[in-house]
Amino acid sequence: MDEDKIVLIGNETDLLHSGYNFAIKAEGKRFPSSVHFTHHAILASLKLPDPIIDELLCTTSSDVQQKAMVILQENMPDGHDLNTLGGYLMTSLHSYSLQGLRLRAEHDKEFERTLMKTNEALLIVCDEKNAQVGIGMDDKTFMEWMAKEKADSRQISYWMKHQHTKPSDLGHNWLGKYLMWLRFETQEKRKQGLLQRETFLVPGISKEKDDKVAMISINDLLICLEGIFRPLSNYYAFPFEMKGERYRSVEHYAYEKLFNSLKLDDKAIEKIQTTPVPLDVPTVAGKVLRSLEISAETIAEKTTKMDRWRQSAMKHKIYHNEYLQQLLLSTGSAILVDTSIGDPVWTCCASETELQHLLTKPYVTPQKLIGFMLDGEQKTTPKSLRHLYGNKSGLLLMELRERMSIHTTSRIPLLSAINTAPLKSIVTPNVICFTPESVFHPLYPAEIRCSHDGPPLPSPAHYVATQAAKLLNINKEDTEYILEETSSIQCWQRLHEVIELRGRGLELEQTWWMDKRMQFIKESLQLLFDQHPPLLRCLLDTGDSLLVYCSRFSSMDAELSIGMREMDFRWWMQEVGMSTQTLIDMCSHPMAFRPPYLGGNRLGLILMELRREFVLQGVFPQQLPELQLTPDSILGTNSPSENFMTSEHFDILQPWNYTALWINPLFLLAKDGHPEAMVQCTRIKTSPRMVTIDDEKVTEMVQNLVTEESHDATLGRIAAEDLRAVFMKLCGRLRTKMETLDRQAMEIAMVAMETHRLQSIRRSLSDTNDRSEDGPSSSSGPSISAPPVPSNRPRTPGSHPPSSSSYRMPAGRERDRDDDRDGRERDRERDSRLPSSASSSAIAAGIAPGSASSSRKERMEYKIPTTSRRKFGKDRERGPEKSSMSSDRGRDKDIPSKKRPHTSPPSRKTMPSSPKKTAPTPVTPAPVVPPKPKRNPDEELSDGEILSTDEEDSN
Repeated sequence: MDEDKIVLIGNETDLLHSGYNFAIKAEGKRFPSSVHFTHHAILASLKLPDPIIDELLCTTSSDVQQKAMVILQENMPDGHDLNTLGGYLMTSLHSYSLQGLRLRAEHDKEFERTLMKTNEALLIVCDEKNAQVGIGMDDKTFMEWMAKEKADSRQISYWMKHQHTKPSDLGHNWLGKYLMWLRFETQEKRKQGLLQRETFLVPGISKEKDDKVAMISINDLLICLEGIFRPLSNYYAFPFEMKGERYRSVEHYAYEKLFNSLKLDDKAIEKIQTTPVPLDVPTVAGKVLRSLEISAETIAEKTTKMDRWRQSAMKHKIYHNEYLQQLLLSTGSAILVDTSIGDPVWTCCASETELQHLLTKPYVTPQKLIGFMLDGEQKTTPKSLRHLYGNKSGLLLMELRERMSIHTTSRIPLLSAINTAPLKSIVTPNVICFTPESVFHPLYPAEIRCSHDGPPLPSPAHYVATQAAKLLNINKEDTEYILEETSSIQCWQRLHEVIELRGRGLELEQTWWMDKRMQFIKESLQLLFDQHPPLLRCLLDTGDSLLVYCSRFSSMDAELSIGMREMDFRWWMQEVGMSTQTLIDMCSHPMAFRPPYLGGNRLGLILMELRREFVLQGVFPQQLPELQLTPDSILGTNSPSENFMTSEHFDILQPWNYTALWINPLFLLAKDGHPEAMVQCTRIKTSPRMVTIDDEKVTEMVQNLVTEESHDATLGRIAAEDLRAVFMKLCGRLRTKMETLDRQAMEIAMVAMETHRLQSIRRSLSDTNDRSEDGPSSSSGPSISAPPVPSNRPRTPGSHPPSSSSYRMPAGRERDRDDDRDGRERDRERDSRLPSSASSSAIAAGIAPGSASSSRKERMEYKIPTTSRRKFGKDRERGPEKSSMSSDRGRDKDIPSKKRPHTSPPSRKTMPSSPKKTAPTPVTPAPVVPPKPKRNPDEELSDGEILSTDEEDSN
């Protein structure tokens, strides 16, 4: 019950009230409501006359209780009164009220849906007329009373659970408790409907005494005769006595009978008796018969009796061994399949993986699977499934199980019991799933030592194999075969391969599968966590969560894992509404009492036990180093190793592991008509693209591709993962080459900039030198970075005096200074030529003669030089006449003047006065040269050509 939520139920007009008018049928009568049924059943149990009791059916729901009390007082049974009947009436009221609500839920689906929508909330019946059925107040009064008592939902829940502590104003709320109990029953019934599977009766292979075909009961579970179920197979080396003779196995018995019927000598029979492995008996018998040159007709005539001999020996073996009987009964109603490599009629040629995948198909049912095994003529069996015919050994075992199950219902567990009470008391609703690739699994490749001075073992799986070799008395050769493999997966599979093939005796194997195997796994994991503190911290960081080992269901490891993928398990657990405590209980039940294909999750429970033991020892995770891995890597989330099976070869790189589907509880739920579940359980993982990491191999292939001319044949021979590595290698080289080219381009740009700067300095120095030699007026270009050098030549009339400025001017300022100086001289010459009247009018207008020059000086601003391409080489030798021409910017266009290159602005110091110049000789203007076409930015420069500043700016 959720103590934080309360649902208030009104009076008889409320749908959830027992007095709500909805007719129900029971015992051939029709009752207006469930409260009518309750009081009618109480009075009927007291054996009151029916006509008197039927008066209740004409009473309204609110008055039924009072009317029933009146009828009882008027027709009190002899020797009783209300005091003597008080206890019985109270018990009957509880029982029949709940029974009436159950009938109401069966007939009124709206009532059931509304009740289930309350989830886990506390139900309070606000009935002011009855303080026993309800709380004795309506909903409004109840809310006011809660505010007055300052009681919240938790306090109300506490009072309802502990009636002796509640205030007297609060009623008993019996109807609320009935409804909550009915809600719990409905939830559990739904869970059981989802967990329990229907059992089907199908015809077997034998006939009864009345010539009727023996019927066998089956469900969806399929179990192969391997692992702990291996002794049930005819090909298991289980010695037994029959008619005074001792035989190694059922196969030994059948072939000895065949040799006796052929009247072969004792030497030939001895060869059969001395064959240790039952699977080798047919091979040895075939060699003996060929050596004796017995006709095929004679052999065929005698082999027809071998089925009867095998069947009689198998029954004798099981009926005379109690453990084998209990082991057969522990399979419940599962389909038994013998996948041994033997007689195809007595065994099944399909593997457990194939059969599990086949059962995922919606059209394949357990009945059809048995039909495929019995269809000898193959009339209805698809061509691709004809190899399923046979499995006579499994069918006969199911017939024997059907006969023995009549006398007993007990089923033995396949593992030794585990104390789950401490785990259930502290477990939280949180579930943490891990796979065989996680650090919690014995297959994790972390070295451990059995003692401080002992040799290191590559993984906990090697420790289990070492202990198993000692327990099962495995010979030295097989032990070396198991432990020589450093891979934990290979070691684990080789261990079980030797146990399955050789056989170690029924008692030893029973001890191994039921007890010692789990004990050795726990010991190996304890050594792992003791010697690797980061792994121990990972375990302790899980807190009190439920640990679930998610792996494929297999008959050999059915008790070790949960039997599902993580994503299927979480969806299924949510769908059936199962709590963590319930799941622990279910996993500890025998296989026959669990849902089909739900494993025992014993590895998860072992890890929870170890976690609890470390916590009780005072180990805190904060004191341990942290493992530098992501949570998904630690748990192996969404790993292809979920498809791992001990009995079959496993390669984690195979794409099949990502797309494998097998029958599980969620698939069974989906096949019952849950489309959402079908969408979930058919989801497959995305297979990653593998890439070779052998750099030497990849480099060699790249070199071969570069040197060879034809690549089609070469590429066809290269594997896909190698081609991906080659592609990545070439892409890496291309990326490196592009980075190198970018770096070189940047270096070239830097060198070009530096070259341009040095050339500008050189031209500036050359211009300055020319001015110092020829005078400032004949300079062919502006000084950009070098100061003017004063001339030592005598001053001539009309020449400009040398500048008294000794500091270096910015580039472009010299041109402006010379232009301004020339402008002032021209203004003075013009003023001298003007008539006096014009001069007077100018003076009268308040304009000074030199005001124009002054205003231009005031308006002059510093400008960034925009020089054209400067002359160098032969262009500089063409004389100062053309190179000294410059445009008179900012002045009248009709005043002729010689063109001058850019000059620096005038010095701020006082300039010496210059004598008046004579009238300049008119100069023929130079022809207008069209502007040079804009150069393409991507066009390369020719040898010796240098890009000017103006061209750089324009580009």
